[in-house]
Amino acid sequence: MRGGPALYGILATDAGVLSVASNRIFPEIAAQGSELPLVVYRFSNLVPSDTKSGVSTLDSESYMIVAIAKSYTVSTDLSYKIRTALDRYSGTVNSVEVQSIEFTGYDSDYDVDNAVYTTVTQFTLRIKI
Repeated sequence: MRGGPALYGILATDAGVLSVASNRIFPEIAAQGSELPLVVYRFSNLVPSDTKSGVSTLDSESYMIVAIAKSYTVSTDLSYKIRTALDRYSGTVNSVEVQSIEFTGYDSDYDVDNAVYTTVTQFTLRIKI
């Protein structure tokens, strides 16, 4: 959906995110063998605004942003930097007009099989169409 390019544009230019994850920011799935830490953003839902007279002019898109790292401290720090970069953002980025971004949730986990920590932050983007 349209929010993906906006998310990438914001995260890939944020000094805090770049200081931890460098340019390792991927849509949907990270490239196999990617160095850690890294960020993966995933689209999860779209809700259009009902205008009653035509096509929706404002969509609400939900995304999960996963921070993956070898240490809990790095994973949570990266997640905090992602939240700081995105929460309440508004403006135009990568030709996408973002009315607002709202932080909506957080979760963390440890992946035993891969020996990595993951944090998931959830956001809703209101995108003008």
